[in-house]
Amino acid sequence: MRERLLGKASYASLRKAGGRTSPWSDLVLLTTCNRVEVYTLTEAPRRVCEAVLRALGVSEDEHLLYVLEDRDAAAHLLRVASGLDSLAEGEEQVAAQVRNAPRQRPARASARGPLADSFLHAARSASRIRRLAGVSVADASASHAAVRFLEAVVPVENRIVALIGTGKMARIAAKSLRPRAEIRILNRNFARARELAEALGGKAVPLADLRKVLTEADIVLAATAVRHPLITPQMLRAAIRRREGRPIWLIDLGFPRNVDPSCRTLAGVHVVDLDGLAPWGQRPPSPSAHARVEHRIRGEAERMIESLRPAASVDIAVLRRKAEAVRRHEVEATLARLPDLSEGDRAVVDKLATRLVNRFLHGPTERLRSLPEGTRTEIVRQIVESLQRGPG
Repeated sequence: MRERLLGKASYASLRKAGGRTSPWSDLVLLTTCNRVEVYTLTEAPRRVCEAVLRALGVSEDEHLLYVLEDRDAAAHLLRVASGLDSLAEGEEQVAAQVRNAPRQRPARASARGPLADSFLHAARSASRIRRLAGVSVADASASHAAVRFLEAVVPVENRIVALIGTGKMARIAAKSLRPRAEIRILNRNFARARELAEALGGKAVPLADLRKVLTEADIVLAATAVRHPLITPQMLRAAIRRREGRPIWLIDLGFPRNVDPSCRTLAGVHVVDLDGLAPWGQRPPSPSAHARVEHRIRGEAERMIESLRPAASVDIAVLRRKAEAVRRHEVEATLARLPDLSEGDRAVVDKLATRLVNRFLHGPTERLRSLPEGTRTEIVRQIVESLQRGPG
């Protein structure tokens, strides 16, 4: 399904689906190894959903589209950028993908703009959020998940492991497996395969010899950027006849897939793709770390949304500053009448007042944001004046 959506997801298809008058004022398309997401600024979310479904060639009945709005959408983008929503939890690479996503827009679209700024903000926040979660990026990748899977399920000692590709994911796997296995490296560019093999003490093999490698290898880890599978059932059937019953493990880290999914129907063939590796990439933070992370994400999401509503932000900021001034005055007056309170009790009173103000203001400020600018400004002016006059 991911390959199907990836083939359809483009700015051209979205522009065509949006029609002559697009339902969005700004749009960013984000594609990674396990997601296709469309972020928009819009006042017509229903029309946007219909346009995205048309662009991707799917129907509502397939239940493939999830919709998040406002702070929920901003919080999701922060989780994505931080790698907390990745196959390998805490994956660092996705922050760069988020940062670069607005730059992939057509040349006539500005590299800046409200959504581009939000993506940059999310990418910049990623490292702080990962630290709060206690996630290490040192072993957070699909390759590390694959190695953990192999160590737990498939004995690696004295195995022949073939790596197809010389990119970052292949290099990570090669370094992790080299001390315990015989490494063979295949790549379309044989010079690159030889360079990596020399660095790791492995053996470079021309990609043209893949059929022979499938006969000999115990584990094949494929991590290349190809449009069509490199390993097919036809190729494997010939290898199986010569393997004399020895099983083969195919670890597919490619997106699109490097291994045809129907290969798993063959006897003695075990195919593990990105979805199958997901449990080996998840290392959830502790409950306390999770609470800290969610608090930070919600705060950052609030700031991102406010930046997308500059006019509303100014008016509501004025209201909140006045409310905070009144809160502080009342707390100081109350504490002056209670001089025997301990520092801890004084802090409790101050925190209680803050929570009450935030709770009372939440609903009204959400309603104010939805009002026309002139109406909102006038209502805020009246509220601020009433706060200045005080009760009665």
